[in-house]
Amino acid sequence: MSHRSWPAGGTRGHGLAPLSAREYGCRVRTPARLLLAVFLGGALGTLARVWLGSVVSTATMQQGSANLVELSAGSVHVLDADIVAALIANLAGSLALGIVAGAHWPAQRAAWRAALGPGFCGGFTTFSLIALALALVFSTSAWAIAAFVLGTLGGVLAIILGRALGRRIAPPPAMGGAS
Repeated sequence: MSHRSWPAGGTRGHGLAPLSAREYGCRVRTPARLLLAVFLGGALGTLARVWLGSVVSTATMQQGSANLVELSAGSVHVLDADIVAALIANLAGSLALGIVAGAHWPAQRAAWRAALGPGFCGGFTTFSLIALALALVFSTSAWAIAAFVLGTLGGVLAIILGRALGRRIAPPPAMGGAS
């Protein structure tokens, strides 16, 4: 085993690792600040998703329309409000992710893009609840199938719309030369 000596001061760059990423067998290095941004954005997105679920559940219970959908696993129950909240989160999160992806972000704002895109939007959206409902009741629940189709196709359309909006909000800089 060879011993690598670090330069004076411990590390180079941002204090994470030597400048050569090849010693780790990969070509891509993710700075710790981007990982932290994704982590913090994800935590906030998850909190927002839980808040949305409680708002939708409260609204449906006040109207007396909260129903349990019994899934074929017998012991698993999902509120209709949970599926509605997941659908809202997925569509809104897809639109927001499209905006983040479509907008031009200068290099100095990479941490913000990471916090908002994979962080917040990733924590806010949820595919697992709809997938669970669909997997357990595929043959018996038109609601689960409709939520899956609407969420999937609507999510793709929301991403496309969001990217177009993002490009309008923050277009990439014009290439020089044309006047």
